Amino acid sequence: MNFYKIGIEFGNSDRWFLDQPVDESGQEVVAGRFSLGRQWDASNRLRSWIRNPGRPVAFSLGGLGDYFVKKTMMDMLIGSLPAGTVQAVPVAIDGIEEPYEILNVLDIVDCVDEARTGFSMFPRWTEEDGRPDKVGDYRIDTLRIDPARAAGHDLFRVKGWLVGLVCSERIRDLLIELGVTGIRFTAVS
Repeated sequence: MNFYKIGIEFGNSDRWFLDQPVDESGQEVVAGRFSLGRQWDASNRLRSWIRNPGRPVAFSLGGLGDYFVKKTMMDMLIGSLPAGTVQAVPVAIDGIEEPYEILNVLDIVDCVDEARTGFSMFPRWTEEDGRPDKVGDYRIDTLRIDPARAAGHDLFRVKGWLVGLVCSERIRDLLIELGVTGIRFTAVS
């Protein structure tokens, strides 16, 4: 089976860009919170706003790495995945009536193919880098995964490189069939 890294389609300059979500108290959600594979307390309502105006897209990167997805598309996506692998977190976007949700992927898979992945000069973060939150994580330039280790997973984060959002060919094809806008797919298997 083939797998694809989901990334933002940057070639389209007329698209909108959303800001980092805040909770009910106005506190900004910690950057990267929705890439850790942990459930979000759904009673803690979120909101965001448009940072850069433009054409709304169905799948939008916002804030500091959160994926905002049109609710209709999120419903179709969740309906095609095993229960417990993703969480749709409602988010109100100021000035937009159409509902959006933040994609919180809960499935984390240990599948980096270290022999084929392109790493930065130093493949892993160390204590000397001054980022204790990243010690042991990968420093990846070009991701390659082992499809055998990712088998049975359709939408997941990559263990040791949680910024990587990967989908199976089945999910890629579903999103394309649904007419997804705002993202691109890069083969990683």
